[in-house]
Amino acid sequence: MGRFVAQWRASRDDLDPAPTEVIGRITRLARIFQRRADGWLAEFDLTWETFAVLGALLRQGPPYTLTPTALYRQALLTSGAITNRIARAEAMGWVTREPDPLDARSSAVRLTPRGLKLANRVIERHFAEQARLLEVLSEAERGTLARLLSQLAAGHEQEPEPAAGGARAAAKKGPR
Repeated sequence: MGRFVAQWRASRDDLDPAPTEVIGRITRLARIFQRRADGWLAEFDLTWETFAVLGALLRQGPPYTLTPTALYRQALLTSGAITNRIARAEAMGWVTREPDPLDARSSAVRLTPRGLKLANRVIERHFAEQARLLEVLSEAERGTLARLLSQLAAGHEQEPEPAAGGARAAAKKGPR
């Protein structure tokens, strides 16, 4: 990353490439961490998205149940993605869908005993792998990094998402 920044400074000294040093590294690390997670999740026959479903249910504690809407919000997936992941987890015997006793129009997704056993094994591995990924930093450095990333995320999470197609699509629409 340092080499890229130096190259930008040399070729376009009118631009400040310093943000690339942070954002480029965050992006690169996200890809590295995701590839590593994909590798060990495959050992459990899981994708990241299905793991997110099991983890969200496990975090709820007994009875390990959420509505599909709450589940997609907790798992940070889209409503379309959650439907497919619930169906896969159900086909694998990890979750069941049960009618909501308080609302006949709704259902609840619940971990099965088999799903609970798997979710506990996977989350233990997940935390161990995350710790391994961060062991190059001291405990104090991890705390500082977590605080800074939290501050950065909080500063942007309330912003509306850009329209599909990005700046080009917005330019075609013209001013509002």
